[in-house]
Amino acid sequence: MPLDFDAPVRRNVDLGHGNFLIEFDAPEEIRTGMRPGQFFMIGIPGTEVLLRRPFSVCGLPGTFVGAGGDAVQVLYRVYGRATGLMAQLKPGAHLQVLGPLGNGFEPPADAGATPVFVAGGIGSAAFPCFATRLAAAGRRPVLLYGARSKGDLPLLDWFEGHCARTVVATDDGSLGRKGLVTAALEELLAEEGPRPHLYACGPTPMLKAVAKIAIAANVPCDLALEAPMACGFGVCLGCVVPCHDGGGGVRYDRCCVEGPVMPASRLAW
Repeated sequence: MPLDFDAPVRRNVDLGHGNFLIEFDAPEEIRTGMRPGQFFMIGIPGTEVLLRRPFSVCGLPGTFVGAGGDAVQVLYRVYGRATGLMAQLKPGAHLQVLGPLGNGFEPPADAGATPVFVAGGIGSAAFPCFATRLAAAGRRPVLLYGARSKGDLPLLDWFEGHCARTVVATDDGSLGRKGLVTAALEELLAEEGPRPHLYACGPTPMLKAVAKIAIAANVPCDLALEAPMACGFGVCLGCVVPCHDGGGGVRYDRCCVEGPVMPASRLAW
């Protein structure tokens, strides 16, 4: 059951290049019951931004060393007015938060499978708490991390310390290999080793490419979709995505309720 709560801001850390990690207090139901991949609708203080904005949960208790045990974290990038105002918030400011919303990531059903994250830029936001949950169960993920340039890879140091392997790809070659992260994914799938289970989050063109590669390779793949939405609980229908209906046709599912995590095979792209 989602909670609508007032959330005092504890920290709002500037990670550079327009990326921020905001930490706020959360009720026990959120801290213990929320799952990686689920999201919040967050209201910005004041009257300049009327609608709340969706943000994936990035950190739950235990994800980041030094964070208070009753706090959660959201990773975001400044794109427009709402996130610009959010970046100016200081400790003691108050957010209006609705969550947890949507479904979340599940560990690979195959106990021998390797979890492989494919992240595009700020799409990495959903993975830190998932990596921590997997590590607690004795499974360290592999991360394939792509972005336009090295400044668009927030929390890379954290991932390098918490993933079994990290491969970076940038469009301009400023860090890691030059090119698309999907090329790194194709190379990884060609390697001999444990069967992977893919989890991807990032821009829609990247997700479509990952889905195509995964389906062709017959590899399980779950996508965390991003879509504009006004409510976050299935009323406004602003976030529908085309999905196979099982009978050869197409239906439209709500990203906020039936997602945001969906199997790649379900999307009718």
